[in-house]
Amino acid sequence: MSTNTDRATRLLPENSVWIHGMKWWHIGFYTAIVVVVLVILNGEPNPATKTLTLSVLAVLAIAYPFLTRQRYLGTWRPVAYVVLLILVVGFLAFLPGSGAVLLFVAFPQIWMFSSTARSGLIGTAAICVAVAIGQLSRFSGATEDLVGIGLQAVLSFLASTMLGLWIYKIIDQSEDRAQLLADLDAARAELQLADQRQGAMAERERMSREIHDTLAQGFTSVVMLSEAALAQLRTAGPGNAAQQDLTTRLETINATARDNLQEARALIASTGPSQLQGGDLLGALERLAAAATQAGSDTSCALPERLPSLTSNQQIALLRSAQEGLTNIRKHADASRAYLTLDHTGTELHLRVSDDGVGFDPGLDTSGYGLQSISARLGEIGGALTIRSVVGTGTTLEMVVPVTGQIKPTPVDTREAEARVEAR
Repeated sequence: MSTNTDRATRLLPENSVWIHGMKWWHIGFYTAIVVVVLVILNGEPNPATKTLTLSVLAVLAIAYPFLTRQRYLGTWRPVAYVVLLILVVGFLAFLPGSGAVLLFVAFPQIWMFSSTARSGLIGTAAICVAVAIGQLSRFSGATEDLVGIGLQAVLSFLASTMLGLWIYKIIDQSEDRAQLLADLDAARAELQLADQRQGAMAERERMSREIHDTLAQGFTSVVMLSEAALAQLRTAGPGNAAQQDLTTRLETINATARDNLQEARALIASTGPSQLQGGDLLGALERLAAAATQAGSDTSCALPERLPSLTSNQQIALLRSAQEGLTNIRKHADASRAYLTLDHTGTELHLRVSDDGVGFDPGLDTSGYGLQSISARLGEIGGALTIRSVVGTGTTLEMVVPVTGQIKPTPVDTREAEARVEAR
């Protein structure tokens, strides 16, 4: 990392390692001031010199908190303090034994309040020169004195520079690490937000499929049945068989509306399809075929006596796929017969919905929402959809779902069994 980096723009008071330790630098500074004051009070015999020195130290001590506050970093004030510090330490160097203590604090403060490494080097060189001049004024000018003062100035400059640049480098690395951590936290927050948005989109897609497969289909049946009932009502006379058939249709409308109301409540409560309450998939498929027959599509149902263990997602996918297939037959196939079959072979369940209707060309566009919904549902549980159709000879939708586990008896609801017997 370049040492010319502008530290004042990076070492913010909120996160800087250097700034966090500022209070200890304040304590060290005032401790050094007190020590120098005590040395002058006890060692300076001249009252005028003593008064002048204490006044200079008082100016430095008073100016310190007003020029070095955290919010002033990067402004002219820290620079003014460094200049004042160099002048005060240089002045104390003209007095015997009083400036050495303050010099230990002056060197790190120059680096602390310099915005760049270059300004730190200039400040260090200036204070070394000022101290050397003050020391020379107190000696006779002998060669050995000059060599000693020169070596002391050079060594002080080198030691302060090496220590300052080293600390400067450590602080820069700490700030880089803090910035990386901040970027990581920001990226983590963005990723979490993206995951939430993706989850919300997936949930909206799931809900759209649920609504399409339940409420939309149910209300479509209501519309079709009501239109048929209204048309029959206009042509039927009172007391004949047509009126009785009309009554049956209206009862079916009422039952369909009630079922869809129950579906809406189940979706709101997120309890899954109401037909599957109790886990009776076979019973739900039988009721689905019976409802399709009542809606005008004569549907036969061939189901096994038992099923292997199925997860809730598998049961929902099979039920909704069969429901969508029968709805497509009623809406598009113009069929006289429909067939719903389910069988278990090895590790797969095969659900087939077929009809003897008009059929279509599978090579054409079959990207309707209903078929997409079936494919998406099956894909979520590792299943697959196969479409076989020939124009004029009907259509077969075969849905294959992988399963594991042993076949176990399907739970039987006594009330549902009695209802089936009465219906037959």
